[in-house]
Amino acid sequence: MKVFRVTVAGALVLLAVTAGFAMSTKSDYEKNFDFSQLHTFAFKTDRASSDPLSTNTLEAGRIQNALAAQLEANGFTQATGSPDFIVAFYSRSKQKTQVQSTGGFGPGFGRGFGRFGYGRGFGWGYGIPGRGRWRYGFGPNIWTSNYTQGCVMADIIDARTNNLVWRGKVTDTINGVGQSEKQTDQAAKDLVKQFLKDAKKVDKKLNS
Repeated sequence: MKVFRVTVAGALVLLAVTAGFAMSTKSDYEKNFDFSQLHTFAFKTDRASSDPLSTNTLEAGRIQNALAAQLEANGFTQATGSPDFIVAFYSRSKQKTQVQSTGGFGPGFGRGFGRFGYGRGFGWGYGIPGRGRWRYGFGPNIWTSNYTQGCVMADIIDARTNNLVWRGKVTDTINGVGQSEKQTDQAAKDLVKQFLKDAKKVDKKLNS
């Protein structure tokens, strides 16, 4: 029985951590902009000295190539002359702490009734007879984990007016964003997918 409990607890921990570290995408956009006029693009390459990508050219190149591949796969053309829109992208990271909890088997404080007692706040378990005694029973396991969260953000800028018309952000653990080519490709895919989804929503509204 003890082996079974440990196995179940381990599965719950793995599931919780996996869910907590899942890649997420958010976006904001200009609600009245005609996205259907965008066909060709170019990248903004100049960066402030404080931008981490100004010195990490390896990561910058990886993100740019991934975004270009996804845009071209969806019908856009990278321009050598005057593009319809400019793509600017950024990468950031910060330390995060995650708190997880599951039911488990551990010490708890509570009332004991007979040989098997109920511990208030911790659940059923084996208890020493008497009020206000320590007992050992099932209760929650609580732990924290520290990790680095990475963020890749992309801007779509109207080349004619230089106005920002769309912004998307993908967050993930640092070993996935900015350091893993596979997950950098996934971040670019998610960003372009969200961009197309938002553009289609606006175009449908403007043409209705």
